[in-house]
Amino acid sequence: MYRYLTEFNTNNLPFEKVDTIIVGAGLSGLTVAKYLVKLGIKPLVITKKEIGISNSFLAQGGIAVAIGKDDSPELHFLDTVKAGKGICIESNVSSMVETGLEEVINLINEGLEFDKDSQGNLKLTKEGAHSRSRILHIKDKTGYYMTKFLSNQIKNEICLIAGYFIDEILTDENRFVGVVISNKSSRKVIYAKSLVLASGGYSPIYLRNTSAYKIGGDIIGNAFRAGVYLKDMEFIQFHPTALYIENQPAYLLTEALRGEGAILIDEKGERFIDELKPRDEVAKAIYKKYLNGEKVYLDLSPIVKKGISIKERYPTIYQLLKTYGLENQINRVPVSPAAHFSMGGIEATSYGKTAIDGIFAVGEVACTGVHGANRLASNSLLECIAFGRKVAYYVYKYNSFTNIKQIKIDNKLKTHKELTKKERDDLTKQIKKMSWEYIGLVRSEEGLKIALKEFEKLENKLLNYKNSRYLYDLVLVAKATAKSALNREESRGAHFRIDFPNSKEEFRKHSIIKDKSMKIHLEVN
Repeated sequence: MYRYLTEFNTNNLPFEKVDTIIVGAGLSGLTVAKYLVKLGIKPLVITKKEIGISNSFLAQGGIAVAIGKDDSPELHFLDTVKAGKGICIESNVSSMVETGLEEVINLINEGLEFDKDSQGNLKLTKEGAHSRSRILHIKDKTGYYMTKFLSNQIKNEICLIAGYFIDEILTDENRFVGVVISNKSSRKVIYAKSLVLASGGYSPIYLRNTSAYKIGGDIIGNAFRAGVYLKDMEFIQFHPTALYIENQPAYLLTEALRGEGAILIDEKGERFIDELKPRDEVAKAIYKKYLNGEKVYLDLSPIVKKGISIKERYPTIYQLLKTYGLENQINRVPVSPAAHFSMGGIEATSYGKTAIDGIFAVGEVACTGVHGANRLASNSLLECIAFGRKVAYYVYKYNSFTNIKQIKIDNKLKTHKELTKKERDDLTKQIKKMSWEYIGLVRSEEGLKIALKEFEKLENKLLNYKNSRYLYDLVLVAKATAKSALNREESRGAHFRIDFPNSKEEFRKHSIIKDKSMKIHLEVN
């Protein structure tokens, strides 16, 4: 593994200095930015797309919060820990459900309007593995409205660089100092006291995924080269119900549909699973049907029979169905699982602290242990706002005793060869296809070893090209996922080994990768 993968000389690049860099403009990044602004820091937000385009932006179902009269943070905690299959970090779960509730109330008081009934009461939906109806929502575009609300609050208080990629994360003696960024026409260095990674998870390593960016996940590999630790990389959540149209993207069909009565049926029109079981169980049940050559459908007609209009309650989904000519056959909407959420990621505390001083991680890019082996539905947005606030305060404290450090790096590559666009596209597809086939929903020792062998070949091949940074980092992430999955000789939550179908007490631990050897360290909470 090489420390830097791009050719650059900091002496020859234009540069600027800022207090804090935030990578990503989804809900977690915007929450950090909001509180930094309140603390007097004007952060620089870097994003691949325009502000707000993120996985949070696509979140349909809602945000889980114990705000109902029959609910409590204690009950929410118990549901979360149960879904996490024995390896949640319970102190962080408590922090998430309690701080998240405070933040939701703050947002409501600031003017964010969730859906209400005719009496003006907040509407609460029930989703899989929740013991109470606790999902607040804004139609089926909750993430969109939440990110839009936050971006409108702070857009004039932050600096924004859109359309840029992080080429390199610069460090010096285990401390963050800056980043090298580029777009199609320019490149520069930005020095800062701190870096907050809020760039989403690594589901894009899979051919079939629901991510906002069909490219993405590479920032985790980039940060790993900089020295952060990776944690629980084997735990990827496959959402049970993504629209299945051959050769088309995997569009998410929110779990809220099943929460309001939609059922899963096979080709005979028969139910075969309790739709509100944890996601890992539902996804595996559907996947088994496909392995047997059967198709699975989501039947939305029970929702309509309750007097709920799909067009009004779920406008995004209705428009999607209309796009594919399915709006009049809502009783047979074809679905299959797709990679959806990363429980693993960069090892971080609930305050975002990582193994490298000055690098912080929050949201899906981070692994704080709140989701364990399987995320409870609609806890993702809650994690973003709960820990986003905590990270901001910790960054503020860190910045107060840190100076910006400018360093000189002249990194030369031994090669001048470049991959063509077609070669890059083909290699990207190859990585995603191998990940889907060998480190997807069902795993085995044989398949994981095949994947690792192929990933190592690719790793060596990519070093021969000077424009392979993104692909190399993607391979690092896929390789870390496969290594962690191979080491965990059991099945737990979203990690299913066909050769080790049961859970084992000896693996009730977290998988940690600390260096380029990718040796797995098993650690208790």
